[in-house]
Amino acid sequence: MASRYTVVIVDSQGLPHLPLTIFYHEIRFYLADGTARTYLHTLLPFFEYLASDAWREHRQDRWESEPDAVRQAIHDYLVEQLHCKARLKNTYQLIILTAKSPSTVRVFLSALKQFYSVALRMEWYPHAHPLIDPVNHLMHEVEIEERRDAGQRPKMPQLSGVEDPKGQSSSDNYFKLVDDIWCPRPIDDPDLHVQLRQGFTQANYCFRDQIVVRMAYESGARIREILRLTIGDWRKRGAKQEAWTFSKGSHGRRVKVLRFSSETSRMLHSYVSTERVTFDSCHRRMSTLDDADPLFLSSRGNPYDYDSFKKHWYQLCNIVGIDLNIHGLRHWFVTQQMRLICEEAKASGEIERGKEALVRYMAWRSPKTLQAYEHYFQAADHAQIQDQLFLRLYERDRQYLETSSKTSAVPQQKLHGTGIKQEEQGWETLLALGGISHV
Repeated sequence: MASRYTVVIVDSQGLPHLPLTIFYHEIRFYLADGTARTYLHTLLPFFEYLASDAWREHRQDRWESEPDAVRQAIHDYLVEQLHCKARLKNTYQLIILTAKSPSTVRVFLSALKQFYSVALRMEWYPHAHPLIDPVNHLMHEVEIEERRDAGQRPKMPQLSGVEDPKGQSSSDNYFKLVDDIWCPRPIDDPDLHVQLRQGFTQANYCFRDQIVVRMAYESGARIREILRLTIGDWRKRGAKQEAWTFSKGSHGRRVKVLRFSSETSRMLHSYVSTERVTFDSCHRRMSTLDDADPLFLSSRGNPYDYDSFKKHWYQLCNIVGIDLNIHGLRHWFVTQQMRLICEEAKASGEIERGKEALVRYMAWRSPKTLQAYEHYFQAADHAQIQDQLFLRLYERDRQYLETSSKTSAVPQQKLHGTGIKQEEQGWETLLALGGISHV
């Protein structure tokens, strides 16, 4: 019976490997034949490694294993077989090429990512995509939830022409080559706000732009919600540390309160009394301004808009050396709030109450938006646990080597007298490191 596939992939035992066969058949529809064949050839050694490596067999690692196991197998393959160096950073891994690394590392990672995308679409793989960076995945999930909360349609593909053109964005790869141009800034970096403030002087930031950035990371508001504040929005909250603002889907109605620091409040008073007076067509001060007047003005006396601010924002990012879109400041605020809630809670009930308060403050219609952040923290916490495990394992390795060097000095007849060989001692210790007892 003739096969409907032009190429049938077989495994080391000569049996058809259906997932790889279908994968090659699928990608030939949207990639050139040469590219599809190159992808296939770079994947075959990895699948052979999964099937033949003793440690993978011991761990029972398969391509369809859970994401953590798949990532560990890929990490080991990159290091052991492709002679790369790997370094865990937050929730992703940096891959460093060495002189021995082949030129196909990038192609291999791209091919493997495509393979799991096909596997997910075909429902062969029942878990989350193992080659997707959870931070990037978080951004996407939160954006979807916020658009759903606001009653907006999902974003259309760029090919549709409906959406605004996208600028350069961060890679969503879990394994990132260090020579990639764009390397994302973690949104949970606790020192991000310090670096931004340090860059204000170098970027020649005026009072207005400093205040907008500070209000963004202090309040968690969207930039448009801040830029469209009126004098009345601030004045009606006492012209201190709070201001009324609208939300997505509120059609301009003021439905939530932004809160910012006392220092930012003092800066805002200074701005309205000095810099804003200069650009106001009538040079009015706070006492003579109407409630409907915009809080922030451009240098031409018009309401300060999003596109104008965006240029200044990316200028600051370039000077500080970070890669973060404007909406990332909102995500940064939420991650800091989440960490603070968990750190200061003394009981599980306090954590839940803190989350509920955060949902109300952010004016999310659905608590599901918060779940996207929780998924991120689960991945981040797991990465920290892994780091602690690595330290413990390497310390045990050091102790084992010291013990082995001392044992090697013992006369051989003494070892034979116990009925234990040196090789067995080493294997026994290795099994113990993995938490496995030798039967």
